[in-house]
Amino acid sequence: MLSRAPHTVALAFSAALITVPADALRNGSEPAARPHIATVSVGPDTRMLVIAPHPDDEVLAAGGLLQHLHAANGALRVVYLTDGEAYREGVQVEDHVASPTPSNYRAYGRQREQEAHAALRALGFGAESLTFMGFPNAGLSRLMTTYWSERRAAYRSPYTRRDRPSASEIVVADTEFRGEDLTQELALMISDFRPTMILVPRKEDQHADHCAAWFFVADALADVTRVHPDRDVDVVTYIVHYYSWLFEDDAPRTAPPEDLSGGVSGWLNVPLSRGELKTKRKALALYKSQMDVMGWFLNGFARRSEWFSRQARPNVTLPVRRSLCDSS
Repeated sequence: MLSRAPHTVALAFSAALITVPADALRNGSEPAARPHIATVSVGPDTRMLVIAPHPDDEVLAAGGLLQHLHAANGALRVVYLTDGEAYREGVQVEDHVASPTPSNYRAYGRQREQEAHAALRALGFGAESLTFMGFPNAGLSRLMTTYWSERRAAYRSPYTRRDRPSASEIVVADTEFRGEDLTQELALMISDFRPTMILVPRKEDQHADHCAAWFFVADALADVTRVHPDRDVDVVTYIVHYYSWLFEDDAPRTAPPEDLSGGVSGWLNVPLSRGELKTKRKALALYKSQMDVMGWFLNGFARRSEWFSRQARPNVTLPVRRSLCDSS
């Protein structure tokens, strides 16, 4: 078992990029002096671990890239940190209740798990490619601060009233809603799966669960690196919630956020064919619980471009006194 102690987190990055020419033409026909746009390269040796704070994030951010991975016969593991259970408006709509109970929230989480299975099947992946950790939706950032270790009681979700994942979701015995436990389970999954590439939200993502996911993955990778210093993993980041990005126009192709740096790699574009876009739309539609409430948001990601980046190594010690992701 990987040991745990407060430490400075560090990520290992790979410089494995390929470049493709931009498709802008000058005067309508003559090729211009064209810049090169980097992209994310996958192949049969790629072992991709996708960290999704909630069911649907993996398709929103990377539904096209996952199709590229499937076509290349690469391996996939999607790890859902939460079941997405704490979405009050969604529960109200699905269960037709004004005041959801803990039972309603738990059932909603199970529904989102089922939708995740269906969405991944639409992209070509089976049940063996999904892992649900069952940590608290809308509570991950609290686990970076107050609810880090056994020095105090575990965090209890105000939605489900649970203080630990369900028995079927626990990977390490006695896991509870504590940051130390989340890091330990993530480290074990990374160690066992041996990914060559990890997709994880950027810390600038404005959803606190997404931001926290970045720091927990960094923390877990530091654990893995101490035990397996020879392992190298390409950490690629994505972003879902960032002001009005993606919703400022309805162009079929999008640009990355103008005021957000592409990090050490610059922005990486994954273009989607018309067929890949159609399949991504199909996968998004299978998240019925989300489409019923915020279909406009999900459909905003059904574009012919997906954007990723690589970030500089963070220099952060977990736990932290004050959340780096919200005011908790």
